[in-house]
This record gives sequence, C-alpha cells and structure tokens, in this order.
Amino acid sequence: MNHNELIDGLQQLGFNTGWAVTGDQITLWTNSAPQPTAAAIKTAASLWAATAAGQEATRVAAKNSAVAKLAALGLTADEIAAL
Repeated sequence: MNHNELIDGLQQLGFNTGWAVTGDQITLWTNSAPQPTAAAIKTAASLWAATAAGQEATRVAAKNSAVAKLAALGLTADEIAAL
C-alpha cells in the first residue's frame, strides 16, 4: 500500500486527524480508537474513490440547483457569475 492509499483508507474509515503517514507507514497514531489493520485500510482505500466521486456529484448537483433557482428569478448568466 502506498502513501496516498494509506491516507485515502484512513479518511474513508473516518480518521481525518490524529495520525501521520510517512512514506508507506503510519508513523503517528494519537486517536483513542485502535489503529486499523492494514487489511481494513486497504479495503477502505478502494472505496475512497467512489466516496470522493459521490461527494463531488453532490456538490455539482447543489451548485446546479442553486444556479437554476437564480435563473428562475430572472437573473442572467453574467449576474449569476457575479454572485
């Protein structure tokens, strides 16, 4: 498992802070929860791409919805961009 896979896996497991990764090793763990196994991190890392894509799709949908609502109020594309 490489550096980015370790980070992605930890984030997928909900560990956003309380750790440090150097190279391909977790070098600091300050969370009260036990450090996850390499297998758990590897499995979670494979799910991270799907999670990130879902979050991006949600963000884009929200933006498109807001733009549609502003357009429905009669604002032009330039006025919307200025906001």
